[in-house]
Amino acid sequence: MAELPQLFMRLPKLALEDVTDDPSEKATPEDAAQIAALLSEAFEEEWDAERVIRELGPEEGVDASFVVRESQAVVAVASARHVPDLYPGAGYLHYVAAHSSRAGRGLGSVVTLAVLRHFRDEGLDTAVLETDDFRLPAIRTYLKLGFVPEYRHEADQGRWSRVIPLVLGPNRSGTARSDG
Repeated sequence: MAELPQLFMRLPKLALEDVTDDPSEKATPEDAAQIAALLSEAFEEEWDAERVIRELGPEEGVDASFVVRESQAVVAVASARHVPDLYPGAGYLHYVAAHSSRAGRGLGSVVTLAVLRHFRDEGLDTAVLETDDFRLPAIRTYLKLGFVPEYRHEADQGRWSRVIPLVLGPNRSGTARSDG
């Protein structure tokens, strides 16, 4: 069986309030090793500082990554990527992760909102992302922030029908749109 593409979501409008107590900040090259450790844990794949610099750098369309630190340790990250050939006028929310020891504290939302404000400040009016079916806490965060599932593959309706009850509970449903 062929591997399915990641699930796709779109934030139709970047209507965000500014906040004064935003604990996020732009990542620096010195953060690469800590970001690598965080991404290795979150995505269960090997990351090192060189991969972070390569895949979260300008050559891949990433112009900023935002982190949250606690006691000098990077505990959450999200990147602002641009893929204009695929998503003109939209920012691409990329590699969102929070350390498992900080689960439930909303750090994924904090770094996601930092990226979304970055997109808004760049004059973009929408954002997109791709995610895996098993990243239920992340999907819950994206839905709460207003992202909407889009069906881009014939299997997506069934996949979202399984994911939404796990994220929102069995008596609630989300909405999705077909992109076809």
